[in-house]
Amino acid sequence: MPNRIGQKIAWRDEFSIGIPAIDDQHKQLLDLLNQLNSFDHGQNGQNAQPNRLVKMLDSLSEYAAHHFVQEEALMRDHLPVSDKTTDHIVAHRSYWTIIVALKNRLLKGDAKVNAELVEYLNHWWINHILKIDQDMGRELKLRGVA
Repeated sequence: MPNRIGQKIAWRDEFSIGIPAIDDQHKQLLDLLNQLNSFDHGQNGQNAQPNRLVKMLDSLSEYAAHHFVQEEALMRDHLPVSDKTTDHIVAHRSYWTIIVALKNRLLKGDAKVNAELVEYLNHWWINHILKIDQDMGRELKLRGVA
Protein backbone atom coordinates (compact mmCIF):
# COMPACT_ATOMS: atom_id res chain seq x y z
CA MET A 1 0.00 0.00 0.00
CA PRO A 2 2.53 2.62 -1.09
CA ASN A 3 1.56 6.24 -0.66
CA ARG A 4 2.43 8.97 -3.09
CA ILE A 5 3.15 12.61 -2.47
CA GLY A 6 -0.09 14.43 -1.77
CA GLN A 7 -1.98 11.37 -0.51
CA LYS A 8 -3.12 11.37 3.08
CA ILE A 9 -2.63 8.24 5.19
CA ALA A 10 -5.84 7.73 7.14
CA TRP A 11 -5.68 5.80 10.41
CA ARG A 12 -7.28 2.41 10.03
CA ASP A 13 -8.06 -0.24 12.62
CA GLU A 14 -5.47 -2.57 11.07
CA PHE A 15 -2.76 -0.13 12.21
CA SER A 16 -3.71 -0.65 15.87
CA ILE A 17 -1.34 -2.93 17.75
CA GLY A 18 -3.54 -2.91 20.87
CA ILE A 19 -1.13 -0.95 23.07
CA PRO A 20 -2.85 2.47 23.47
CA ALA A 21 0.32 4.49 24.14
CA ILE A 22 2.03 3.09 21.04
CA ASP A 23 -1.14 3.42 18.92
CA ASP A 24 -1.33 7.10 19.94
CA GLN A 25 2.30 7.58 18.94
CA HIS A 26 1.65 5.87 15.60
CA LYS A 27 -1.25 8.27 14.99
CA GLN A 28 1.06 11.20 15.70
CA LEU A 29 3.67 9.77 13.33
CA LEU A 30 1.05 9.42 10.59
CA ASP A 31 0.03 13.06 11.19
CA LEU A 32 3.65 14.12 10.70
CA LEU A 33 3.88 11.97 7.56
CA ASN A 34 0.71 13.58 6.26
CA GLN A 35 2.31 17.00 6.69
CA LEU A 36 5.17 15.81 4.50
CA ASN A 37 2.75 14.25 2.03
CA SER A 38 0.80 17.50 1.67
CA PHE A 39 3.91 19.71 1.44
CA ASP A 40 4.30 21.47 -1.91
CA HIS A 41 7.30 19.66 -3.33
CA GLY A 42 7.24 21.71 -6.51
CA GLN A 43 7.62 20.61 -10.09
CA ASN A 44 9.36 17.24 -10.54
CA GLY A 45 9.82 17.00 -6.79
CA GLN A 46 12.19 19.97 -6.74
CA ASN A 47 11.33 21.87 -3.62
CA ALA A 48 11.29 25.65 -3.64
CA GLN A 49 11.48 25.63 0.17
CA PRO A 50 14.17 23.11 1.15
CA ASN A 51 14.65 24.64 4.63
CA ARG A 52 10.97 24.14 5.44
CA LEU A 53 11.13 20.53 4.26
CA VAL A 54 14.24 19.94 6.39
CA LYS A 55 12.40 21.34 9.44
CA MET A 56 9.46 19.01 8.79
CA LEU A 57 11.83 16.08 8.44
CA ASP A 58 13.59 17.10 11.66
CA SER A 59 10.24 17.19 13.51
CA LEU A 60 9.40 13.72 12.23
CA SER A 61 12.86 12.46 13.15
CA GLU A 62 12.65 13.91 16.66
CA TYR A 63 9.30 12.25 17.26
CA ALA A 64 10.49 8.97 15.69
CA ALA A 65 13.45 8.93 18.10
CA HIS A 66 11.07 9.39 21.04
CA HIS A 67 8.82 6.65 19.70
CA PHE A 68 11.66 4.18 19.16
CA VAL A 69 12.86 4.73 22.73
CA GLN A 70 9.35 3.97 24.01
CA GLU A 71 9.00 0.79 21.95
CA GLU A 72 12.44 -0.45 22.90
CA ALA A 73 11.73 0.20 26.59
CA LEU A 74 8.52 -1.85 26.35
CA MET A 75 10.42 -4.70 24.71
CA ARG A 76 13.26 -4.51 27.23
CA ASP A 77 10.88 -4.43 30.19
CA HIS A 78 8.37 -7.05 29.06
CA LEU A 79 9.78 -9.32 26.36
CA PRO A 80 12.61 -11.82 26.41
CA VAL A 81 15.55 -11.13 24.12
CA SER A 82 14.86 -12.98 20.90
CA ASP A 83 15.51 -12.79 17.18
CA LYS A 84 12.26 -10.79 16.84
CA THR A 85 13.19 -8.17 19.43
CA THR A 86 16.71 -7.91 18.03
CA ASP A 87 15.38 -7.57 14.47
CA HIS A 88 12.97 -4.90 15.66
CA ILE A 89 15.78 -2.82 17.14
CA VAL A 90 17.93 -3.38 14.04
CA ALA A 91 15.03 -2.09 11.92
CA HIS A 92 14.98 1.09 14.01
CA ARG A 93 18.73 1.58 13.53
CA SER A 94 18.53 0.86 9.80
CA TYR A 95 15.82 3.50 9.46
CA TRP A 96 18.26 6.16 10.68
CA THR A 97 20.93 5.14 8.20
CA ILE A 98 18.57 5.72 5.27
CA ILE A 99 17.06 8.91 6.71
CA VAL A 100 20.48 10.48 7.27
CA ALA A 101 21.54 9.64 3.71
CA LEU A 102 18.33 11.08 2.24
CA LYS A 103 18.56 14.20 4.39
CA ASN A 104 22.16 14.76 3.26
CA ARG A 105 21.04 14.54 -0.36
CA LEU A 106 18.25 17.01 0.39
CA LEU A 107 20.71 19.44 1.99
CA LYS A 108 22.95 19.17 -1.09
CA GLY A 109 20.04 20.18 -3.32
CA ASP A 110 19.37 16.82 -4.98
CA ALA A 111 16.16 17.53 -6.94
CA LYS A 112 15.15 13.85 -7.02
CA VAL A 113 15.30 13.27 -3.28
CA ASN A 114 11.98 14.88 -2.28
CA ALA A 115 9.73 12.23 -3.81
CA GLU A 116 12.13 9.44 -2.86
CA LEU A 117 12.23 10.63 0.75
CA VAL A 118 8.45 10.85 1.12
CA GLU A 119 7.86 7.51 -0.58
CA TYR A 120 10.49 5.84 1.61
CA LEU A 121 9.00 7.29 4.81
CA ASN A 122 5.45 6.25 3.91
CA HIS A 123 6.48 2.76 2.88
CA TRP A 124 8.75 2.23 5.91
CA TRP A 125 6.29 3.44 8.53
CA ILE A 126 3.26 1.63 7.13
CA ASN A 127 5.14 -1.64 6.74
CA HIS A 128 6.85 -1.31 10.12
CA ILE A 129 3.52 -0.77 11.88
CA LEU A 130 1.68 -3.50 9.98
CA LYS A 131 4.38 -6.13 10.38
CA ILE A 132 7.04 -5.62 13.04
CA ASP A 133 4.98 -3.55 15.47
CA GLN A 134 2.00 -5.90 15.12
CA ASP A 135 4.25 -8.78 16.23
CA MET A 136 5.47 -6.74 19.18
CA GLY A 137 1.90 -5.83 20.13
CA ARG A 138 0.79 -9.46 20.10
CA GLU A 139 3.72 -10.49 22.30
CA LEU A 140 3.12 -7.65 24.74
CA LYS A 141 -0.60 -8.40 25.01
CA LEU A 142 0.18 -12.08 25.68
CA ARG A 143 2.17 -10.85 28.69
CA GLY A 144 -0.66 -8.63 29.95
CA VAL A 145 0.78 -5.30 28.76
CA ALA A 146 -1.88 -2.89 27.55
